[in-house]
Amino acid sequence: MPALRSIISDLYHRRSAGLVGGSLLGVKGSSIFNKLSVFYRVKMESRPILVSFDGGPNHLTRLTDAPLGTANGMYLFFEDGWSTVATLNRSQRIVAGGGYSGCLYSVYSTGTGDYKCVHTARPNGPLLDTFVTGIRAYAAEQRWTLVHEVPSIGGVGVGGCVTTSFVTRVSYTINPTPIVHTVRLRENVQGLTVGQTRFMDASA
Repeated sequence: MPALRSIISDLYHRRSAGLVGGSLLGVKGSSIFNKLSVFYRVKMESRPILVSFDGGPNHLTRLTDAPLGTANGMYLFFEDGWSTVATLNRSQRIVAGGGYSGCLYSVYSTGTGDYKCVHTARPNGPLLDTFVTGIRAYAAEQRWTLVHEVPSIGGVGVGGCVTTSFVTRVSYTINPTPIVHTVRLRENVQGLTVGQTRFMDASA
């Protein structure tokens, strides 16, 4: 069974064929909710999860509900007209989220060992970059440092992909600064990965 420390590599190299369970988490709603800024349209909206691997040839990456005290990750929700945030730290080292299309996904370092993973809505039309501008301004006010920004991809593409998911993990043992690993997954209607891109950057 794959180790959680290699989750990004396993998803990127297709040793794990995709994520399962995220759609059910989305139906259940959020257990960590806080409006951080109405002006900038930023809110915390996430759920503690246990990230594990199924057996068999696909080794699907499974996301299930878990109490915060035993969770090893957080599930990041999204909402039109907002930037939604989940916190990644030494206890919950993985953030995952899915069902995305056309958004901006970003990861910020708080400078205190925690990281903020953010889904930012990018609606078609005149408000396309309004919420992107908002999260960047809010992050600057909080003195968060950008680690990376990754655009989502919308629409049906190669292999029948219909949606996009992201998974981020921090390697705290890398010196002199931790390394943030993110993988963008393009998924088909069965939830299996049909395209993947990896991003790795040293944090501030």
